[in-house]
Amino acid sequence: MQVSPRNILIDILKIIASLLVVAFHCNFLYDHNEFVNYLFFKGIFRPVIPFFFCVNGFFLYTIFKNGRIKFWAKRIAILYVIWMLIFSYFWVFPNYNSPKKLLLNIVIGFNHLWYVASFLVGGLLLYSIRKLSNKTLLIGSIILYSIGYFIQILGDLKLVTEPELLVKLVNFTPTHRNFLLFDLPFLALGYIIRRSNFHKQLKRRHIIGLLILSVVLLTVESLFNYYYNIDRSLSIICLSCFIAAPVLLLSTFSFTVNARLDSKLLSSYSIAIYLVHPLIVFIIRYFVTLESISLTLVAIILSIVASYFLIQLNKKLKYVL
Repeated sequence: MQVSPRNILIDILKIIASLLVVAFHCNFLYDHNEFVNYLFFKGIFRPVIPFFFCVNGFFLYTIFKNGRIKFWAKRIAILYVIWMLIFSYFWVFPNYNSPKKLLLNIVIGFNHLWYVASFLVGGLLLYSIRKLSNKTLLIGSIILYSIGYFIQILGDLKLVTEPELLVKLVNFTPTHRNFLLFDLPFLALGYIIRRSNFHKQLKRRHIIGLLILSVVLLTVESLFNYYYNIDRSLSIICLSCFIAAPVLLLSTFSFTVNARLDSKLLSSYSIAIYLVHPLIVFIIRYFVTLESISLTLVAIILSIVASYFLIQLNKKLKYVL
């Protein structure tokens, strides 16, 4: 094992975030307590995907600075194609008579692969506006994120009832969860933090205060959504995430983990778990019926095992992860 010069806590949080995504997709605790499941997995834990994007934006700064944007874009594009092919059974066969649905899957990304597609386009867009000031990027991110939230709330609270096309549009997740209104704002936040070295300026007590505030805001928003019976996934826009996600990133520089761990290996596991876990969950559900806790534990164990083999395969094929 090597001691990585990169902040190891970031990769540890990425591993935890990936496992939380698995737990969410397995409806962890839903069989035992629907309210607790909602409060945590559709509320307090919802910043996991925004956190991923913030981390991506943080490290995109170095990629932009070193002029490696073409290499990065090629790598992400190939990754997207490979995993779309791996999951082709799930989106090609059910829609082979519907060219529109096939095209929609290709453009947006099947299931969890929307993240990869959105990251690619959002990253390229951030590169094109990278010379804007931090203030401009921040204000722009707030505006874009607010627009996405506004569109989403129109559907959540059924504030739009006609015409039918508009109703379908505001209730169509990619209308607001996309590279422009969801991905770009968090990429920009991570990019701003790195470019301004803001992560080196805050003291630990400030971070602790911001973490407490984030949990409070997430809890309040989650209770509001539960009261109005709003069904949300981890990746759907929430106002509190705009604060919580960058705060999580900042916290990794205020707390240290002294361990001889391979940062690159941890990062590879977080990516592999995220990419492969839906396939694992499908296979488990195809053969056996498990309650939510058992399903989650089995899915996590098998996803980690599958990730090990993916990492070994990636050493030869390079673009699997």
